[in-house]
This record gives sequence, C-alpha cells and structure tokens, in this order.
Amino acid sequence: MPAYFEMSLQFLRKDLYPGFMTDFDAHLEEAGLAFFDGFWEDRGLSQKEIAAWNQKKLEKDFCLGPTTHRSRDYKQTLYRFGDYSEVRGFWMNQYPDKGLFNCSIIIPESEVVDEGNYTIFLPEQAGQLRELAEKLWQFPAVKAIQTGMEEDGHISLRELRKGVPACVCPFAIVERDCHPYDDGSRVIELTRGKPGLLLLENDDLPPCQ
Repeated sequence: MPAYFEMSLQFLRKDLYPGFMTDFDAHLEEAGLAFFDGFWEDRGLSQKEIAAWNQKKLEKDFCLGPTTHRSRDYKQTLYRFGDYSEVRGFWMNQYPDKGLFNCSIIIPESEVVDEGNYTIFLPEQAGQLRELAEKLWQFPAVKAIQTGMEEDGHISLRELRKGVPACVCPFAIVERDCHPYDDGSRVIELTRGKPGLLLLENDDLPPCQ
C-alpha cells in the first residue's frame, strides 16, 4: 500500500476478555466494514481463523521482537468499505503505551484527500469516515479514536487524560475526561449511546448522514 490515512482505536489490556475478537469483528461488520480476506501470506484464511489467532496472541501479551519473524505477528485483515481500493486492519500490543493495545484501520491517503493539496480532506470521504468512527465508538471497550496520515503519531490514553492534544486529522473521539484543549478544534458532545467528545479539525467537515 502507498502512503495511507489511519484511524487508530485504543483499548486497555485489562478490558480484554475471551471472545473479544469475535465480538469486535461483529461490531466492525455492523458498522460497515465487511470482511474480505486475510492479508499477504494470510490470504485465504477465514475471519474466524484470524480472530482466533489474534485473540490468542493478545491473551499471551505477545509483542513482535526485533528478531521474531513476521509470520508470528498478529494477522492483518482486508475489508470492503465504500469504494476504496484497499482497507486493511492490523493490531499492535502494548502500543502506543504500556497496558494498551491498538487496532489501526488504514486506507490509501490519495483516496481521502485532495490530490492538489494533501492537507484538505475530500468532504464525502471525511463524512463517511467520521460516520464509521462514531459507529465504532459504540463498541464498549474503545477508549480513544484518532485519525491522521502515516507519519502522524497517535497519543496514548494516559497522555490524553493528562491533556496532551489528540491527533485530529481530520477528527478524533475521546472520553469526557480527556478534556478538550484550545487548539482550534471544534468539540461536539456525543450523547446518543456511549458518551464521548468528538473533536473536529475544522468546521468544514460534513455532518454524518
């Protein structure tokens, strides 16, 4: 995949439970991310096989070491979503901080931004991705959703709770105790379903349909 846009979801390791991956996959499907295939050498694996592998890895608190072959790592998944050429999901444990694990959903950045100015998100894509994020936020264990480009770093939950600015490119969703900061972001309180704060990079983003 070329340079990509990333939506990052953080979870606390203490919230991991048997069947977590199966439940999360079902929520992804309900939100509109339809399972397509495993990625790379894992093509042909079923969603159930990938979920079982990743569940076991998380339960063992596995982190890929510098000398460990990538075949031992968490398995990645390809999804169908919108008209994007590739939508991929992957997991990282003890990231971006200890006691956390992270699911990243990535899409080629050229398909979400203006080709003439990579700082401007295409309105339809931005609205579609915001709607997806608001649906994913309803999964009980999600603690933070941040967005950005490949080179953007994502802020850990611990830092967010200290008031460190989230990565809001073009939006983020955080818990209420992650107080919004004065960086120009628009803050919208989410009141339907699971409470939270939606942070918008600017007012140009369209509302969800």
